Amino acid sequence: MIVSMTGFGQAQAEKNGERFSVTLKTVNHRYFETLFHLPPSLDYLESFFRGRVQKKIKRGRVNISIAHINEAAEVAVLNRELIVKYFGVLEAMRKKLKLSDGINISSLVSLPGVLSYKKQELKEPERERLIKRSLEAALAKLVEMRQREGEALGKDLSARITRITSHMNTIKKQVRSNVEENKKTLSPENLESALRSTDVSEELTRIDYHLKSFLKQMKSREPKGKVLDFIGQELQREINTLGAKVQDKHVAYQVVLVKDLIEKIREQVQNVE
Repeated sequence: MIVSMTGFGQAQAEKNGERFSVTLKTVNHRYFETLFHLPPSLDYLESFFRGRVQKKIKRGRVNISIAHINEAAEVAVLNRELIVKYFGVLEAMRKKLKLSDGINISSLVSLPGVLSYKKQELKEPERERLIKRSLEAALAKLVEMRQREGEALGKDLSARITRITSHMNTIKKQVRSNVEENKKTLSPENLESALRSTDVSEELTRIDYHLKSFLKQMKSREPKGKVLDFIGQELQREINTLGAKVQDKHVAYQVVLVKDLIEKIREQVQNVE
């Protein structure tokens, strides 16, 4: 099963007008890496996020961001300590000046700092529950997208391997035909030298083995991007050696086609987990 390293997942959870949105983006990378973009008040959750994501993502760079929006209704907050102080000062002044009018509450609440308005905020445990719920939903979407893209990538890789196999069969036929032709046209002394210098049986065997290994690795449930890239390198090395040994225009043409396919495969596997 092929899994792509690129993906996107986003989810949000809300309660009482307070909303948390978690966004996950992944791109190809040699190892597993996380980059965080969190409000300072949520930095302490980095370790938890990294652990949860790494259970699902084995390779790639993961960008993790959280947006916090609070649209809760504002509530009035009375500074009781300050209003008592104001009252004490004003009451002392009223008595000193022998004023008859008493101090009313409307006058007190109009004084600076006595009455303020702030939005209601969820308690920390409830906020964490919302954030973690958003993370799990975003992570599920991310994994689904990586698997969906991986499936398409796997089909493309399989098709290219099939085409390489077809070209290799053509090369094998041409090589056999060349050997038979040399047997007819060359003297025994020259034939042995020609056969030895143009013998590509080992290269053909190794290429067959690598093609089968590639398809086998594609079915593995473990991360396989690095292994597939290595097999691609080996295929490239063997086809270069084969092309250098066989001086035949028909084989050379097939070799060029195979090289092009291997190059495209190696580009594709850079995005395989």
